[in-house]
Amino acid sequence: MGETSDDPVREAYRAPRTDGDTRFAEPENELAYFPETDRHTSPFGAFYALLLPVLAFAAAAAISQSVAVGLAAAVAVVVWSRWRHRRAKVLPRATFRVEGDQLELNGPAFGSSFVVDLKDLLDVYLDTKTIRRVQDGPSIIPAVSLLNRTVSGEQDTARIALELRNETFFLTQERSSHLDANEWFGKIRVFLRKHGWIPEDERP
Repeated sequence: MGETSDDPVREAYRAPRTDGDTRFAEPENELAYFPETDRHTSPFGAFYALLLPVLAFAAAAAISQSVAVGLAAAVAVVVWSRWRHRRAKVLPRATFRVEGDQLELNGPAFGSSFVVDLKDLLDVYLDTKTIRRVQDGPSIIPAVSLLNRTVSGEQDTARIALELRNETFFLTQERSSHLDANEWFGKIRVFLRKHGWIPEDERP
């Protein structure tokens, strides 16, 4: 009666599967930041993703006077677009790693990796802006939809900023939804506080 049963169905519910998703394999002293803008593709972006291979085909075929070269260019653009989209899902925009009283910052948000003292990180805050988005019209025809655009109500957008002693970094160039930015803002501050960081305005 003390033996355990190797039931694959029961085993599947005991722990979440993380096969193929490196975002779950984080050590306790590391936090990876995946912004909303890297996880989703807008309809406008999807339209351009479909248009780019056509433009690449037309340009390459016109220059080389060869349909084969045009097709090769279109295929290359499709492969590059898919690779970039898949890479954004597994490559964090920023990675925070704490070793003692040192904070290592990695990822595209910082350009290159570097290490700072935790005390030199003065604040983590939300850079918020209220906007009114321009929305495409209800038509399924892209040209008509673009001509009949409407303006939505006011909504808050935000991006996360790290204020260092001599420099300020914005983790994304564009502001995303305030909800997503605020969620990550909380996660980052909790992670840093857990490893000994104190905001400048709370220090003795």
